[in-house]
Formats: sequence, C-alpha cells, structure tokens
Amino acid sequence: MRRRRVRWRGAVAAALILAVAGIWNRSAVLVLGAAIPLVFVAYGALSTVDSPDGVAVARTVDPTPAPPGRPVTVTLTATNESDRTLSDLRVVDGVPDALQVVDGSPRAGAALDPGEACTVEYTVVARRGEYEFAPPRVRLRSSGAGMVATAEPRPSGDERLVCRLDADAPPLAERGDDFVGRLTADRPGRGVQFHSTREYRRGDAADRIDWRGYAQRGELATVEYERWVSTTVVVVLDARERNRVAAGPGRPTAVERSAYAAVRTVTALMRVGHDVGLAVVGRNARGPGGLDWVDPGIGSGHRSRLTASVERAVEMDVGTPVDATHQFRKAAELSGPRAQLLLVSPLLDGRPVEAVETWGSLGRARTVLSPDVVSATTVGGRLDAVRRRARLARCQSAGARTVDWRRGTPLALALEYAFEVEARRSAATAGGGG
Repeated sequence: MRRRRVRWRGAVAAALILAVAGIWNRSAVLVLGAAIPLVFVAYGALSTVDSPDGVAVARTVDPTPAPPGRPVTVTLTATNESDRTLSDLRVVDGVPDALQVVDGSPRAGAALDPGEACTVEYTVVARRGEYEFAPPRVRLRSSGAGMVATAEPRPSGDERLVCRLDADAPPLAERGDDFVGRLTADRPGRGVQFHSTREYRRGDAADRIDWRGYAQRGELATVEYERWVSTTVVVVLDARERNRVAAGPGRPTAVERSAYAAVRTVTALMRVGHDVGLAVVGRNARGPGGLDWVDPGIGSGHRSRLTASVERAVEMDVGTPVDATHQFRKAAELSGPRAQLLLVSPLLDGRPVEAVETWGSLGRARTVLSPDVVSATTVGGRLDAVRRRARLARCQSAGARTVDWRRGTPLALALEYAFEVEARRSAATAGGGG
C-alpha cells in the first residue's frame, strides 16, 4: 500500500513568510530566500518509492515450546531480495499483546543494498498458552520522505510461541544419573556404586568378592554397594487464589510457575522409579476432602493424569472459597505415613508454613519448593521478599528441606542441589520396613 504523506508544512509557511517579508520590504534577498524551502517541498512531492514486495522476512522463536517464565528470544530477519537499494527501510514485528518485551526492541530501521539483510532481536517472557505473532510490518520511505509504501509479508519460520507446563520435561523412557530424587539406603547391599567392604562370609556371591584386595593382601573381603530404594512422594501444589499474582505485566503467575515446577518434579521422580501422587490445594474438586487428588503411581499414563490435574489447577476459575488448612491436613492423611510430602508454593502467606509444621508433628519427611515471584523493585516488594525468606527459614527450622527457586535460575539447576527429598531418613525407613 502506497500513500503520499503531507510533509514540510513548516517549509511552506517559511516560504510564504519570507516572500511576504521580501515584498513588503522590497528585499530581493528575502524573496530569493523563500525559494530555498520551496526546493524541499518540491523534492518531497516529486520523490517516489517502490513497493516493498522484494523484502523477504524470516522469524525464529527460541525456545518453543517453553516453560512459564522462561526468556524467549525472537529473531526477525528482513532481506532485500530486489535489485535496487532500499534507502529507508523500517521493520516492526507483530508481538502478541499478552507478551512482555523485556530486552531489545521489535523494531529496526536500515538502508539495504541488494542481497543485504537487517536483523531485529528481542526477548519476551513465556506465559502458559499459545501466542500467534502478527505479520511484521515493513515500510519503505522515499528519499524525500514524501511517500511511504507499507506491506505485511508473511514470514517464514516460526509463527507462534507455545508455552507448556511440561516443556523441557524429558520422557519417562529415558534413563540417566542426572536426576534428583534417587534415594540410597543406609543399609548396603547389591548395586553399582561402591559403599564399603566387609569380611567375607560363606555363601557370598563370587561377583562381590574383592579379588584385587585378595591378590594384594591374600585376604578375602566382600564389596558392599549403595542400595537404591524407591519411595512414595506426594506433591502438594498450592494453587490458592491469592497465589494468582505475577511479578510484573506479561509475566507468569505464581501458580503457573508452581505448576511448572510440579510437573518437572513429578517427571524427575518417576524416572528414577518413585511412586508419585498429587494433591491440589485451593480448588474445589470431587476428590476426598474437596481435593483434586491423584493416588501415587508410576508410568507415562500416570504422569499424563498428574499433568492434567495440574493443568486444571492453573485454569480453574474463582469459585467457592476453600478451607486450605483442612485441605493441607487431608493431603497428609491421604498420602499415608511413609510417603514424603513435597510442597510447591510461593509462600506468599503463612498458611503453607503452618501446614509444613503440622506435617512435621506427624513425623513426615517434607520438602518445600518455592518459586520466587516477588518483585523487589519497590519498597513493598522488598518487604514482601523479606517476609518470604523468613517463611522459608521457618520451614527449614521446622526440619523441612527447602528449595528457593529464584527467577532467572533454571529449575533443573535448583533441583540438582536440593532434591534428594530427605533421602537418608526415608531410605532408613524403607530399609527398616523391608
């Protein structure tokens, strides 16, 4: 689309003023000076511009799918595929309204020779859902800026940003040693990782004899390995209405980040053989005690049921207020005396802390994973951050393992250091019960 732009109104006014002043004062210099702004007016009126059809656009969105809160880089490249020079090219990408640009700019301007390209790169924060990018707007201006031609070419490459709770969650079929949640028993036995040696006893298997030590010392000894055990873990997701707040516009809510953490944790624990259950607090459901409850289990089908329950927790509408204290207590009752409780909560108030203390009085192994959604850019935000850290410290003093998932830190890295889920205590319980 081409259109003529009315410019140089000031130049026309200046020419008229100089001409009138020259005639009034009978000054040839002022009359001649009036011709100078008229030159700019004439140049702008006579200059033309071609259509920007020769501009090819490609867009890359990386990564997609992405988890909530993940910075996503969008790269838009405009290439001059025509045989003429584009002296004034402007490009603006069609960023979805619901996404917040946190770095860079979705617009750029350049002069391109044939075959040259300019790149627009910016960063948005992923929010749960699918977001379609509008076609970018490409605009050419004539050398005199009197005419513009605009087009919205369909870009090649990515057209949408997909944000899912299970993004980056590996399939259960994959195995590896880089996952948290594996529990080792205090009592040694068969395994693959060395634990200790003991005196040989008649009947010990030949593949467990320390033959190297026998060759060196002439004494028989039996090798003991760390024994891996599985346990039951119930993830308690704090999805109350008060947690549906975000650190800023265009950013995921605390419930979205908690839900993503719950899905990643479920996947990691199930991959190493643990039975995993789920209790959603803050939602009126048909389960026992009004909970959205999923019994502990294993397998990819079971993980799908857990993920679906987490999705419902994120999507739920404001409904009848629930008794969160009762639901926290009911989650502990349903999980059974030997199950570990893993609370995922932003800790924006003291209710989940009280639940952790109550679980401790029942002798339960507890872990608290808390995503940080508090903005510290204001006085009120800094005060909220101090209160949140105090709640984390209170959970820790009550005997719970705490994981503070800060913004900007990959969740896998936060879990790597913290998620054995009270391994020694639970492994000793499992060993004693066997």
